[in-house]
Amino acid sequence: MIVGLDPSSGPLIETGGQTATRPASMDDVVVGLVSNGLGRSDDILERVAKEIEQHHAIARVVKVRKPSVSVPPDPIDWEKLINEVTVAVAGFGG
Repeated sequence: MIVGLDPSSGPLIETGGQTATRPASMDDVVVGLVSNGLGRSDDILERVAKEIEQHHAIARVVKVRKPSVSVPPDPIDWEKLINEVTVAVAGFGG
């Protein structure tokens, strides 16, 4: 299951759906980085990954770059995220 949270939207309202369970540890997780390709979003996400790696023994990082700001990742990249990634961070540059 993929759960998206928008921190600018305010508190979550219970809709009967489930939210993702927070891992007990970030050690050995696979971190996904989803970039929209604008500005320095790739650089920012790379720095986020390095910061996570300084504090946790993550397994690896999977990087995905969307073809455009207004579309989801390509189907092959969605498959990577769904099948390989434990937790993902989306970066929006401008």
